[in-house]
Amino acid sequence: MALRTALRALVTGFGGTAVVRTLSPTSHFEGGEWDKGGDCRRTRPYAADEARMAGLDLDFHAAQVEEFARAKAESEAAGARARLLLMDTTAAMLLRPDGHPSRYGHWAHENVTLYNDCVYWYLPGPIDVWNEMLFQMLLPD
Repeated sequence: MALRTALRALVTGFGGTAVVRTLSPTSHFEGGEWDKGGDCRRTRPYAADEARMAGLDLDFHAAQVEEFARAKAESEAAGARARLLLMDTTAAMLLRPDGHPSRYGHWAHENVTLYNDCVYWYLPGPIDVWNEMLFQMLLPD
């Protein structure tokens, strides 16, 4: 519902370019959830046949793509000035479990409760892909 509301606001009241990025998969935890000992210590990307989108990741991704398509169609039918672009990073990031900081996302001397970070992308590779995708999308036609 929130995505639908945001997209409608872009269609009706915005005249620029809006890039909507799809969700980042949450399925890179292995051995448990984030607060139950799960970790993401992979050091290489998955091959295409090693990972499948499922569960909430699949549901949310489908909802995002569907809502975006609906908003884009409404925008074009109404002759709106907004240029809506979908940067679908979900499938590509599903294959990059090696891009998370895991237990190394803080300084070694910090006194912190350790949760392995398998959600954020800090390591080179995945974010470079996002930058390349965005650059190509923003080039003039």
